[in-house]
Amino acid sequence: MIELRDEPSAGPASRALFEQYMALVRERSGIGDFAPDERIFATEDAFAADDAAWLVAYLDAQWVGCGGLRTLAPGIGEIKRMFVTAPARGRGIGRCLLRALEARAVAAGHTHVRLLTTPMLREACALYRAEGYAQTSRAQEGEDEPVEIWLQKALG
Repeated sequence: MIELRDEPSAGPASRALFEQYMALVRERSGIGDFAPDERIFATEDAFAADDAAWLVAYLDAQWVGCGGLRTLAPGIGEIKRMFVTAPARGRGIGRCLLRALEARAVAAGHTHVRLLTTPMLREACALYRAEGYAQTSRAQEGEDEPVEIWLQKALG
């Protein structure tokens, strides 16, 4: 059974999940010294505001995923740090997290949500497509840098 809990983004489960997420990004990008930056991943503090959310997903009492929501602009929420551990993928956890974060965005008064992803996160890209997200832009800063894809979805 999937359980979503409001937890601090700096809590032990959240930090452990973020470390696994960064290991996946380093592995798939081939950038061994990849360092997360605020523009891409936000900071832990970004999810502490009244109109923000941070959720940790549990499966059989074990943490297996996480994701956050912050306000990007009036009426626009941004989903960040969506991640599900490899053994838990394909079990609906990402979809459950995404829908819960979208519901939080609606409750915060947002009419749209945006997120940033990359083709190397193929499971995430497939989920976002299936959930109605549309590409708004695509960029690559340097030849050795991952491609960045901005997606958006109208809510409600």
